[in-house]
Amino acid sequence: MKKIKNILVLLGLFISFGYLPIVKADTKGYITGDDVFFRSGAGTNFGTLDTLNVGDEVIFNSMNKVKGPGCDDDWYSLTYNNKKGYVCSTYVSLTKPSADQISYNRPWTSPKKAIFGGAEFISDGYINAGQFTSYLKKFNVNPNSYYQMYNHQYMTNIAAPFSEAASSYDSYKENNLLSLPLEFTIPIYNKMPDTTKHPGDSSPKKNNTKVTDKEFEKKLDTEGFPESYKTWLRELHNKYPNWIFKSLKTGVDFNTAVSVENTVAAINGCSKCYQQPLVQTEPGWYRPNKATMEYYIDPRNFLDEDSILMFENLSYSTNHTTKVVQSVLNGTFMSGKDPIDNISYAQIFVDAGKAYNVSPVYLASLSRQEMGVKGGTANSGNRFTYKGATYEGFYNFFNIGAYSSESNPVLAGLVYAAAGSSRNAEGVFSGNVSGGNNNATANPQKNTTSGTSVATHLANMKLNRKGNMVTNFSVGETVGALKKKTNAGEVTIKNANGAVVGDSEKVGTGYTMTFKNGEVVTIVIYGDLTGDGNINSADLLKMRLALLKKTNLTGAYLESAHVHNISGDINSADLLRLRLHLLGKKMINQS
Repeated sequence: MKKIKNILVLLGLFISFGYLPIVKADTKGYITGDDVFFRSGAGTNFGTLDTLNVGDEVIFNSMNKVKGPGCDDDWYSLTYNNKKGYVCSTYVSLTKPSADQISYNRPWTSPKKAIFGGAEFISDGYINAGQFTSYLKKFNVNPNSYYQMYNHQYMTNIAAPFSEAASSYDSYKENNLLSLPLEFTIPIYNKMPDTTKHPGDSSPKKNNTKVTDKEFEKKLDTEGFPESYKTWLRELHNKYPNWIFKSLKTGVDFNTAVSVENTVAAINGCSKCYQQPLVQTEPGWYRPNKATMEYYIDPRNFLDEDSILMFENLSYSTNHTTKVVQSVLNGTFMSGKDPIDNISYAQIFVDAGKAYNVSPVYLASLSRQEMGVKGGTANSGNRFTYKGATYEGFYNFFNIGAYSSESNPVLAGLVYAAAGSSRNAEGVFSGNVSGGNNNATANPQKNTTSGTSVATHLANMKLNRKGNMVTNFSVGETVGALKKKTNAGEVTIKNANGAVVGDSEKVGTGYTMTFKNGEVVTIVIYGDLTGDGNINSADLLKMRLALLKKTNLTGAYLESAHVHNISGDINSADLLRLRLHLLGKKMINQS
């Protein structure tokens, strides 16, 4: 037994350090870095089929490595999106990266970016990992989940699935969608009590619906539903014969699930529901007592049309139109348009759901619950300070990263949303500087001279703004090529000495762009520490000298050195990242 245990420990060490044990072909793998080239052959001399990022899932065609130039650890033959190619084995692992390692297009500097990034996070981390219903996202009791049971749960609020289901139900009912063939997956526990009841109710819910459809009854038997489930499902079937009910056999005792889940549970607004003596998990939220925990985890209490949607498969459906989503958002701050992108919130939720195969109705319902009807700090973009750092212009519509263990969960979620941002001249981690007001106009930096906003010019140029700096330039891009992307007469580009430069000159770090309204932004090309518009050995030397304290990098040049770390001092990880770029192993992300 001890020998087996030691082998398992060694296996864990191999995986944690990126080494792959011997496994068969067709095994899943995961990419461990951003901007990793997926090549047509084993070597940097082959063309690029795609660019992969942290968390992308691949399939091993073979576990035998192939030698080739540009990768000291040799190459793996992989399949990605039905295409066969090669990736340097340094950036492939059998273990799935954590959510904090994956960018999800952070920083989230607008409501649209936050909703899209959140949708990807939910899809990748939950729905596609076995937590594909609102219930399973709260109570991970799926033995087939990617994550260990009772772990990796989206929220602590035990009433959240009920609230989300009620919101979705109102939308479905208003848009006549309840007659569709909806599919529900309902957990079953071992040794379940006859009934459970809410502490505020005088008696448990009862239902005695008789058998009327023998074929339906056979389906319930095949799924293994106990009689205490069947009586409720019969009633739903009589009203909605198109609905499909599937069982999820958890394999665990009901009391065990109640006991374990209670350690990661919270509820508010119900004094009869609180454990005594009180155990506060965060301001206003308390650990539930046993009866409350039993009630909310018991699926039978929610097998009625008002709350059954907590068991609905949360994948995208063409039935989830903007009209349906709009009905969820009516009466909230999201009933109109996103003030930054000037697009209706309903359309954003639909587009995000379609992009990441998530129900837009669910996304809208979840956001409504997290943000509230009037909204708050997480959707304002306002400036705030948390743990000694100041931030502004960030959004988080699902409170991702807002862990209850934090002193201020909402602000912690916004710090998560700010990952990838940089400090501006004031030392503030800055997102979209035009944000910060729910009532802001679509173009708050409007240029009264030309009628076109600076934000629009930057969008036309496909540039990202970080305070008084702009990024996302193509290395080697000329001034003329850059000007062609917008109204060339409304921007002047100068070099670091303040001289206007010609169209044939390359854009470099430290150059400035001056718009007609007088606003000036500074250009940053990550890896171009010398400001000549190239990334070469001279930049590597300058970074080495900076690390040896023999030269000092400031402003845009310091920002350009952050090729690995997003903020603070540069270190050896940045130096290694720059070296990998020069070797063609891992190109620097300019966004």
